Amino acid sequence: MEKINFDSLLFLLKEAKEKNKKILITFHSVGDSDSVSSAIALKRFFGDNAKVSTPDYITTNATRMLKVANINENEISKGFDTDCDIVVLVDVNAFEDCGSFNYYLNDFKGDIVIIDHHALHNIEKDKVYVYNDENSNSTASIIYEIFEQLEFDVDVKIKYLLVYGIISDSADLKNAFPKTFIQIGKLLEDTGSNYQALLNMIEPLPDPKSRLNVLIDSCAAEKYIIGNILFIYGRAHSHANVSADVALKAGADLALFFSIGAEGISFSARLRETLDKKYDLHMGKIMKMLAPIIRGSGGGHPCAAGAYGPVTSTENEFKEAFMEELKKHIS
Repeated sequence: MEKINFDSLLFLLKEAKEKNKKILITFHSVGDSDSVSSAIALKRFFGDNAKVSTPDYITTNATRMLKVANINENEISKGFDTDCDIVVLVDVNAFEDCGSFNYYLNDFKGDIVIIDHHALHNIEKDKVYVYNDENSNSTASIIYEIFEQLEFDVDVKIKYLLVYGIISDSADLKNAFPKTFIQIGKLLEDTGSNYQALLNMIEPLPDPKSRLNVLIDSCAAEKYIIGNILFIYGRAHSHANVSADVALKAGADLALFFSIGAEGISFSARLRETLDKKYDLHMGKIMKMLAPIIRGSGGGHPCAAGAYGPVTSTENEFKEAFMEELKKHIS
């Protein structure tokens, strides 16, 4: 693995485009708005020689983002293209967080370019070039800077994706940098939108019944204080990620909610920003580790992750294993 600076990243991207290299762009398991927006935007840069593929799923918010920007979901395929010349990983810097693509990435003989904004993760493999900028709140912010430097203009659809990705990964702007506000302002101006309107698109207000159900979920959830962590666990009426997000906004440090549907069980974990570093907690790794309990897959970010599987009868076993893992780190 070789860590590269911004100029070297620009050179690699320009060279790949000029030489018509066949590019596969992908991201972490359960792709979120930041990773999906960054991948689609880069696909526009590379043109017809690039394709975007997901290791498994993309989140509900990412799906909504594509709809708002009038981007066809078919632009994201499934399956690893072993015939590509270069793989570009966005919003992730560990192969193990890429779900089913982990094996292919380790076995891939071509160049792998990583563009990310999280803490650097060491990869013991040659021909891996990592650009990591922890002074960016999102990967979409980095993609914006790339396009600015390369003077590559994109249409309004892609600008919507980029501002959506930047805002969605900002934790209500709590982890924003000065340049974050500048980028958001410029993109809002270019799209003719405004901040509140975009927030309404990112997180539209649910109908009263849905909001009532989320409140019921929070009230009925189990509450624990582990060390100095307020942990909330419960079942969601519909979307586990929504109930987990609301629990954090209401004061929880960590929330784990699950929902059960026709295809099985879905878990969503949310951790308050900075606690991942303080306690060396990585929700994505924990979800991936525990996913076999429900015979499924899992992954995600340090502070936001999920797991999905067909076996609903092991819900309590999953919860207990999660709490045991939490106690290891807190203690």
